Amino acid sequence: MREGDSFFGGHTRPWYRRRSSDALVVAVGLFVGVSILQWFNDDAAQAIAVLYVLPVALLAVTFGLRGGLVAATFGFVLFALFEIFHSSGEIDVDGWLVRAIAMFLLGALLGRATDQSTASERTAVAEQHRRDQLEEVNRRYREALEINDSILQQIVAAKWKIERGQPEEAAEVLAATIERGERMVQGLLPKRVSPGADRPSTST
Repeated sequence: MREGDSFFGGHTRPWYRRRSSDALVVAVGLFVGVSILQWFNDDAAQAIAVLYVLPVALLAVTFGLRGGLVAATFGFVLFALFEIFHSSGEIDVDGWLVRAIAMFLLGALLGRATDQSTASERTAVAEQHRRDQLEEVNRRYREALEINDSILQQIVAAKWKIERGQPEEAAEVLAATIERGERMVQGLLPKRVSPGADRPSTST
């Protein structure tokens, strides 16, 4: 499966799932940007603080529950530092609780949903792999039956020639049967990649 494909239907996965390091950089930039906006806009600082949910949500959908909780912790710490060192102290206990609950609840819910989605995708991939293996086993079984029938038919033909007093023709049939059987069996053998080789080769 290519890096840009999803586990379902080959659709493109979200960029933050394909490039988690870029998502982390963007989230850090958002944390810094919101903090700077707060610092230089005292009148709207409380409203601007709501924007901390953006990097929290981004890290939650990128890294799951753990990422969401870490991001919520980091965002709340930044908010607390601003309130302690730069704010006029207008926020009461309820205000602190509301902001803490909002950040941690968002990080937890989105992170948990992301973990469940990832687990479902991995289960689907494992199930598809199991089906592919079963189909391969069935295919090889059918081919083995075809080989068996073909060889039996040739052996019967060789036996018939021996009974008719044609041993040389019977030997030719058997030799051709052996050669054909080797080729057919070789086609069923798994490919082996030699060390340093760029493409697989069939062992003989």
